[in-house]
Amino acid sequence: MNQPDVTMMILVHNAFRRDLLRMQAAATEVGDDPAALTALRAGWRTFSEYLTIHHTSEDEVLWPTLQAKPDAHTALLTQMAQEHAQLDPLLEQIEQDLDQASTTHLVARLERLAEVLIGHLDHEEGAALPLVRETLTPQEWTAFGNDQRHRIGIKGGAWFFPWLLDGASPQTRAFALGLLPPPLRLVYRWVWQPRYQRHSPWRPRPVELAQADRKTPVASR
Repeated sequence: MNQPDVTMMILVHNAFRRDLLRMQAAATEVGDDPAALTALRAGWRTFSEYLTIHHTSEDEVLWPTLQAKPDAHTALLTQMAQEHAQLDPLLEQIEQDLDQASTTHLVARLERLAEVLIGHLDHEEGAALPLVRETLTPQEWTAFGNDQRHRIGIKGGAWFFPWLLDGASPQTRAFALGLLPPPLRLVYRWVWQPRYQRHSPWRPRPVELAQADRKTPVASR
């Protein structure tokens, strides 16, 4: 049986890791630089939207598909759901802090979010993704990807792809853009990417991006 290619999943995870680093850095600067809070709020909106889409699709599509398989790894899937639930109150607290411009606990809460979320992403990549490759058909994996694309929407893709590839390696960019039809690759180059660069609150930091992109095994298709 052909195995699903989980590379895009890891690219999304790396984008979350990258944004966590950026938001933690911005949170340490909000007391001295009002622009840091503006950047943090804007970056948070994108991060939290895509994280919610990603986890909702896992909860509603991916985990149930794995659970329906013979000899389902119920304990692992329960752990995945529990780790999602641990993130919810942290996300809500940070959302409230940013809405109220309350910066007292931002650094500590973002550090805690990074600890919990990165632990979850590492666990998922180490245990759940091998199970996906062993158990799901490419068609079932594609259905999970299609669900996320539907939630993002056609217009949302114009921001999602530049966000995903912000600071990524040339190899990573080539892989991800290779999934797009040739006309959309041109749109990405001439429209999406320039617009993202104009409006993104972040400026790449070489050390941060090298850390976030460290775990990208670009698979052959």
